[in-house]
Amino acid sequence: MAGVMLDTSIYRDGSYRQRVSKIPSVYISGVVVQELLVVANPEQQTALIRDFRKRLDNGTGVVPDHSDWMEVGKCLSRLHQTGVPKFAKLAKDEVNMLVRDALIARTAIRANALLITSNISDFSKIKAVFASLKFVSPAEFFGSRPR
Repeated sequence: MAGVMLDTSIYRDGSYRQRVSKIPSVYISGVVVQELLVVANPEQQTALIRDFRKRLDNGTGVVPDHSDWMEVGKCLSRLHQTGVPKFAKLAKDEVNMLVRDALIARTAIRANALLITSNISDFSKIKAVFASLKFVSPAEFFGSRPR
């Protein structure tokens, strides 16, 4: 495994910040950056963009490409039209809510990174189609939650 990738939920939960800083190889998806930019103030936005540009240059920033978009479309179609083992067919609005998570999953797969997320339910559905996705909860990765 090349490293880890953090889902937006981990960045928004500041309780893991100190532990995250000790991980040697952290990848970030452009989708996560986009989600973080939505709630960031202008100063934070500038810092996020600057950091992401550096990560793109050093190879730890990953942006969905055309094949990711196509694979996500096929994945979501399967979840909507036929369903997968352990999950019933999803309604169109449920599928639409998974687009960004599925893109994050694809970027994690391309980076060969373990995805750390608090959103186990949605990523379990995505993994039913993207079998090579590796993800764990922050509690599994870090151990107990900091107080």
